[in-house]
Amino acid sequence: MLIAESKSTDREQWFYNRKRLEAIRFNQLSEYKKRKGYGSNIDYLLPVISTALKMSGMYYLGNARAKQIAVREFDLHFKNLPNAFDGYKILHLTDLHVDSLPGIEQVIGEKIANLDYHICMITGDYRLKTMGKYDDKVLSPLRDIIACVQAEDGVFATLGNHDTHQIVEHLEDMGVRVLTNESEYLWRGEDKILLSGIDDPHYYYSHHAVEALQTNREAFKIALVHSPELYQEAADNAYDLYLCGHTHAGQICLPTGIPLITHLKKGHKLYKGWWEIEGMKGYTSAGCGVSGIPVRFNSRSEISLITLRKK
Repeated sequence: MLIAESKSTDREQWFYNRKRLEAIRFNQLSEYKKRKGYGSNIDYLLPVISTALKMSGMYYLGNARAKQIAVREFDLHFKNLPNAFDGYKILHLTDLHVDSLPGIEQVIGEKIANLDYHICMITGDYRLKTMGKYDDKVLSPLRDIIACVQAEDGVFATLGNHDTHQIVEHLEDMGVRVLTNESEYLWRGEDKILLSGIDDPHYYYSHHAVEALQTNREAFKIALVHSPELYQEAADNAYDLYLCGHTHAGQICLPTGIPLITHLKKGHKLYKGWWEIEGMKGYTSAGCGVSGIPVRFNSRSEISLITLRKK
């Protein structure tokens, strides 16, 4: 059995800072809506695009495709992986957005029911909205998903840009260990790896997130971040693996696979799949759910199963 040793920043400090950043964002959006009538150009376009898709019949096809979740399995080889973690399996979930597709929790539960893994890692975005309190339309499906996870080393998670500080308490009541700019050593015998969960850098970037990545350079290290936008900071601090989501792999892409929107402020080429920065391997998952319009075109939802191998 793996034992976790906490090495964290002060949770109260994170809570205060995240609450402050959420208030600033809320005030900015409120002011923008007063002046423009909408939160953004995207808010204005979404109903128009949705109506056009319904009139063409494509909406229902895209909605059905959004529920077709693939399980993607990968083997990753590392020279510095501790021997005790050779063959260690990670179930990576992200962008659940459980209230965007009714019944998505059942699809996810069925997909992971027969998978074999040691730990589950979730990289944020549990609901559709980006503001407001969580209700049972979000929490009940989340409970169902967490109840389906059978991981001997537990479930670790971080927050996305659709999440507020309020969900931390709910997730931890479900048995999830939420890492809020925190790191934990995961031990097997005398071998260990370091797992760092960093708060969302897309809406809620702060120097605390960067400082939280300044960890033991000698350890084998995994970063859990909602988006790939901290790739350089993680690589600079000698992380070996960076797991993220956020982009939905474009969600709506052209037939060539080119995304219409990636929602990235930097690292635009890292919007999907495997990538490598200065020796650090990264994976941007397409995620399980959807946001905006509940459809997918030329990008498939996914659950990732990653096996660590000693090179």
